[in-house]
Amino acid sequence: MDEHRVFGDVTSAYRKGGLNRRGLLSGLAMIPAVPAILAGAATKAAAQSADSGFSFAACGDSRPMMYLPTKGGQPDLVKLFVEMFGLVMPDKVAEEVVKRDVKMIFDPVTKDLTHVVMPFMSKTEVMTLSVDQGWVTRATVEDVKLLPGVHREMFQLEGGDWVAREIVQHVQSGRAKFVINSGDVVWWGNQGLSVEDSPYWKRVNDTMLKLLPPPDDEMRAAGLEGRWYLSVGNHEVWGDPKIEGTLSAVPYLKKFGVTPERLIYKFDFKGVVRFPMEWEVRLSLTLAVGWGSTEIRRADGAVAPVAGRSQG
Repeated sequence: MDEHRVFGDVTSAYRKGGLNRRGLLSGLAMIPAVPAILAGAATKAAAQSADSGFSFAACGDSRPMMYLPTKGGQPDLVKLFVEMFGLVMPDKVAEEVVKRDVKMIFDPVTKDLTHVVMPFMSKTEVMTLSVDQGWVTRATVEDVKLLPGVHREMFQLEGGDWVAREIVQHVQSGRAKFVINSGDVVWWGNQGLSVEDSPYWKRVNDTMLKLLPPPDDEMRAAGLEGRWYLSVGNHEVWGDPKIEGTLSAVPYLKKFGVTPERLIYKFDFKGVVRFPMEWEVRLSLTLAVGWGSTEIRRADGAVAPVAGRSQG
């Protein structure tokens, strides 16, 4: 019986001064069935949602700070700092600043580097790096004029390690289908350009990539050959303008058309969600020059040339 018609009959009978008993009883009989009908519709909608829904992990800017080895045969530490300061000043000036203002402290017994004291953003700010087994594990900043004795926490290596462990756990358990990373997962390319020879890409591989399960059939059907998708950031290009490190660690990005000249790509999943992965520079041309990029290609196809020298 049509619902509108039932209640229409009841109302009409009431207005006429007499109840239509059959209509009234039929209408009352429909009331217990309404929750069941609604529940059935909700169950069906939930089932459809479960079939089409999925979760993914998202993070970014989880890079470590510099790797500073001091054992025999390793690169000169002064040279590494000159290259870093050379991002914002001429090499000759950077070399003078490093020799004058960067202080390195070594363990008297092991001869390992333990701390680095160096200039920060302003003339009165000083950054202190704590180093263990070559890795910067902690960075603090003190403004010796405005807030002497107050060391602001700027970085902890264990923070990035915690993020990696949590993401790996979520993907392994099935809570997340794959990982979207917004970029800046390495410091630079000046100390190696592959998983094999870069301490940074090796760390990404050891703490994340090799621990993720292979893609399942659903992902392969969507053309996804891995669980980790990276937007190339400025740190991936710094010292590695050909993005050799990125393509070494995540070779399946090539199938999306990623090249040194085109750092953007996209992929679809389940036919309902599109993930645009873009390269974007929001800093000044002076900083962009140090990353060695010859141009910036936006998603709309527009190209912005970047003139300057490469750090590689």
